[in-house]
Amino acid sequence: MTFDPPHKPVSIILDTDIGPDCDDAGAIAVLNALADMGETKLLAMTCCTSSEWGAPCIQAINTYYGRPDIPIGTCKRTGFLTDAKYNEAVAKEFPNALKTGAAAPEAVEVLRRTLAAQPDGSVVMCAIGPLNNLADLLRSGADAHSPLTGEYLIARKVRLLVDMGGGFPGGKEWNFEQDVPAAQAVAEHWPTPIIFSGFEIGLAIETGHRLYTETPPENPVRRAYDLYTGGTNRNSWDLTAALCAVRGPEPYWTLGTPGQCHVLPNGGNEWHERVDARQTYLVPKMSLPEITKVIEDLLVRPPRHRAK
Repeated sequence: MTFDPPHKPVSIILDTDIGPDCDDAGAIAVLNALADMGETKLLAMTCCTSSEWGAPCIQAINTYYGRPDIPIGTCKRTGFLTDAKYNEAVAKEFPNALKTGAAAPEAVEVLRRTLAAQPDGSVVMCAIGPLNNLADLLRSGADAHSPLTGEYLIARKVRLLVDMGGGFPGGKEWNFEQDVPAAQAVAEHWPTPIIFSGFEIGLAIETGHRLYTETPPENPVRRAYDLYTGGTNRNSWDLTAALCAVRGPEPYWTLGTPGQCHVLPNGGNEWHERVDARQTYLVPKMSLPEITKVIEDLLVRPPRHRAK
């Protein structure tokens, strides 16, 4: 499998489980920084947990970066990953129009509406949590936004999915474990190329400490990291997926052998090599200090149009 670099700016949809870890907030910061640099257009963001405060937390971060109007949807399933370390505090302490997840539309509706409005083959989707929203999108039927089923809508509009999930070439990782049937559905039936950023990619890259010395207390991402870590670094799982979704793997990573990710019943995964497959995974290339600096420079970049 070869990677075809997208045209800039890259149109991005982010699906996140913001709350159980602070790297989701970091990934949103990275995407906003790249948008400020003209490298991406942020089309929509969706929360894949039942957290009441997930959607307003996302909007609070986007508002800080001067993008309060990015469409946000949320999972309406009850009781799924409601524990969140910072969502409520960020949603209540920083400006946002939603105030509560109840005010956000259902995630699949936002995903279908957003995809239907885009040119064919133009969207890169980035998933940094359990894959329930994407599995629901796959299974969705025709609606007011498109006569296409979810699978055909994805095949027409999406050029690439970058997923932070699994361990490669084999392993066991939290995102897959939380909703195994959803992970299996996406791994088996997603109709476009997939690049997986596995657990091992972000594990060694620790970022966040510069938030406390280089960004103001008014930064909601700094607040999220502080509430989660108490003022220290955190692994950069989701930030690697965000960077790859916009800039592609090179020069930061190379791609593993093409194949198929097989998700096991216990949430673990195996890699089945297949030369004709359209899935692959990231393999480290850039030195650890260099990639850490690249990501953290984006994480602490001041907003170009900060909300007043």
